[in-house]
Amino acid sequence: MNWRDDVALMPRADLAVLVVNGADRQTWLNGLVTCDLAKAEPGRASYGLATTQKGRVLADVLVVIDAAALRVVVPAARRESLKAALEKYLVMEDVELELGSDVVGIAHGPKWQRLAREGVTVVEYDELGFGGALVLGASLDTLDAPRLDEAEWNALRVEHGVPRFGVDFDETTYPQEASLEKRAVSFDKGCYLGQEVVCMLELRGHVKRKLARVSIDGTSPPTAGSPITDDAGAEIGSLTSVAISLENGHIIGLAMLKLAKTEPGTSLRVGASVGHVR
Repeated sequence: MNWRDDVALMPRADLAVLVVNGADRQTWLNGLVTCDLAKAEPGRASYGLATTQKGRVLADVLVVIDAAALRVVVPAARRESLKAALEKYLVMEDVELELGSDVVGIAHGPKWQRLAREGVTVVEYDELGFGGALVLGASLDTLDAPRLDEAEWNALRVEHGVPRFGVDFDETTYPQEASLEKRAVSFDKGCYLGQEVVCMLELRGHVKRKLARVSIDGTSPPTAGSPITDDAGAEIGSLTSVAISLENGHIIGLAMLKLAKTEPGTSLRVGASVGHVR
């Protein structure tokens, strides 16, 4: 059976868990992330960003509301530094942060609910548009689902324009530059750290660069990180991710480009290869 009609699991060793305990945990964390945890529902993960006072991304986060704690899934390489950054904003709140031990996976497909079992947390989170869930547990080895490998998952996320922290955006990036303002930012919630800058960029300004999907002609994929130029040879950005499309076998990628060069159909060059913005 095609997993797109069922479910497949992508183990995510690059993700780890922070646990937020204490009576004030939800209101406190809601003041530090871009998603609206006041409207968050048990059984569904909330995707957002932790940002600095200047509106730049510290990390992307997936927040799960449990009865006794919040579990916050973050890039593993940023977990300890993010914990330290968040703890700077603890004053009188009844909140305590600790490193979690859960293994993380992302389920893809409409039948993700069948993975639920004792000892495993399965909460709705549709990363790629096929339906899906965030899966947390001491081990994922007993889950009855085919595994996606890294190359297949990478091709799917690039095809669907899903950026990866540390690859397509990082701590130098604004949410709008990573094209995450619709997916990860609530513009209706109350105050949060960095809100003024993020909202000003959305309402009155614009960023100078933005992540875009691109297609590249040829049969040999260029290297991620390669510079991208326009037809005149002027550098306009760089390729952040590259993959072979599972849909048609074409070379696809994500690229951080000058804003003026992100219109669909804009032609570009990666080395000797010709391409265009999707």
